[in-house]
Amino acid sequence: MAKLIYSYLFISMFVLSVLLALPNAEGADIKRCVVDVKLSKPCTFQECIPLCFQRYNGNGVCTGKKNEICTCAYNC
Repeated sequence: MAKLIYSYLFISMFVLSVLLALPNAEGADIKRCVVDVKLSKPCTFQECIPLCFQRYNGNGVCTGKKNEICTCAYNC
């Protein structure tokens, strides 16, 4: 009986040490930034997406009441 308890204890400690030794997830500390670019004419996806990709290496979406704002989201 004592051998069985020690075996379970050893296995539990081994599993716990393996779980604690696992590295943190990659990219867990990446932050997202958002920038609004005001355009002089109504926003189109053909204009907004390349603009955000060139300036910020991110994604773009047309927002605003009359789609006059291009909102860019990118990794800070």
